[in-house]
Amino acid sequence: MIYLGRINPLFYTTMTKTLEIDIRSAEGLKINRRLIKKKKTFAVARIGDKSRKTYLDDSGGSNPTWNFKSEMPMQGSVKFISIEVFYRTRCGRDKKIGEAPIPATDFMGKYSHEGHLNFLTYRLRDEYGDKCGIVNVSIVVKPDSTETTMFMAPSSSSSEPPSIDGYGGRIVTGVPVWRLTS
Repeated sequence: MIYLGRINPLFYTTMTKTLEIDIRSAEGLKINRRLIKKKKTFAVARIGDKSRKTYLDDSGGSNPTWNFKSEMPMQGSVKFISIEVFYRTRCGRDKKIGEAPIPATDFMGKYSHEGHLNFLTYRLRDEYGDKCGIVNVSIVVKPDSTETTMFMAPSSSSSEPPSIDGYGGRIVTGVPVWRLTS
């Protein structure tokens, strides 16, 4: 069972959600700190032991575009999904450029509703932790038929409805913060 609320420990759910993942593109792909020129690249989305692979992009170089859409099931216990970017060598071997772990809280939970389209951009890192580009994805969480929700009545009576997100149903305003580049 997964505990969803921070304040109200009486709301639990066991769930399997279906994610519609669109691996859109990557930018500034680098191998050994040098931009990729004429490499065939592809990406792999991994959730637990399941994975989906995009097709090869022949002409993108360091800025490939895949626009690969796939639906994948996700158990409620999964904390991260992973997007890995590879290139294919001339002899046909696949070598990893980098990986971007995406926290499930970025597209599920209290700040993002089911059915909401999330456009996400993450930094790719190679096996040494060096920056090697960015990957652009979009994720939609679709409700699945295997969701079970239980609510246990509180021991003391309260007129306020239970809160899933810990804010008691109040409206919260988010203000975007822009970083100026010089």
